[in-house]
Amino acid sequence: MRLSLCVVATLLGAAPALARSPALAVQGAEYGVDLAAPPRCPVDVVSCQRADVDPCCSPRNGLLVLSMQWDTRWGPPEEFTVHGLWPDTCDGRQLPDTGCDRTRAYSNISRILDASSDTQLRSDMDKFWPSNKGDNNWFWTHEWVKHGTCVTTLAPHCYAPGAYAPQQEVSEYFRSVLDLRAKYNIYSALNASGIVPTPPESGRRPKNTYTLAQFKSAIRTAFGVEPNVKCRASRLQEVQLWFKVRGRDSYYPVEPWGSDSCSKISYQRKST
Repeated sequence: MRLSLCVVATLLGAAPALARSPALAVQGAEYGVDLAAPPRCPVDVVSCQRADVDPCCSPRNGLLVLSMQWDTRWGPPEEFTVHGLWPDTCDGRQLPDTGCDRTRAYSNISRILDASSDTQLRSDMDKFWPSNKGDNNWFWTHEWVKHGTCVTTLAPHCYAPGAYAPQQEVSEYFRSVLDLRAKYNIYSALNASGIVPTPPESGRRPKNTYTLAQFKSAIRTAFGVEPNVKCRASRLQEVQLWFKVRGRDSYYPVEPWGSDSCSKISYQRKST
């Protein structure tokens, strides 16, 4: 486990409200930097507000999209499944398709998850993050390489001395996304406003539809912000929530930066 920032701050003699990056502490010891200098990790820093914060302390790509899928063929009948958590630049631009760190472009994600100390992680991934193409390892590999490697606070050098095991940041990335999925439960939020899946209908233009305004109102009631909603030929595909981050990893929702592709929304029951 990594040391909490508060513990590191205490050990370094920092003020209780602030903490120093473990990586900076190691560098200070190695290069003779004065460890009594002002701490570099303010615990209340918010992503995208300052450019001078160590990316180990606050994510450099600090505007993130949590995209939740509704696919009638996959996942539990009363759950949205995860598409991904995608870091964007602070002005809303997408990052490269190749990710941010080719040295950690792992292709064996399933094996990494199986070896994780989080013994529940692999089964949770299979349940809540399935590939709609049937190849979970391919899907998870894509999400890790393109998006997970761009979470700067999970870089290996950001861990406290002796607290890093090879590839543990992979498991921590996926677990953090699953925790967000559970906290911001889209199905429950819609259900609380009376928006429930309707019986399956054939044809390209289903009759049992909701409006985009109904979806947005339900999510705002539950979480205080609106989502972006994506459809294909009126059939619901994804609901997306946008986040910024306090400190290292305290995600909180913000108003959406993206666009919608729905007007009438067909939200049909799963066949699973």
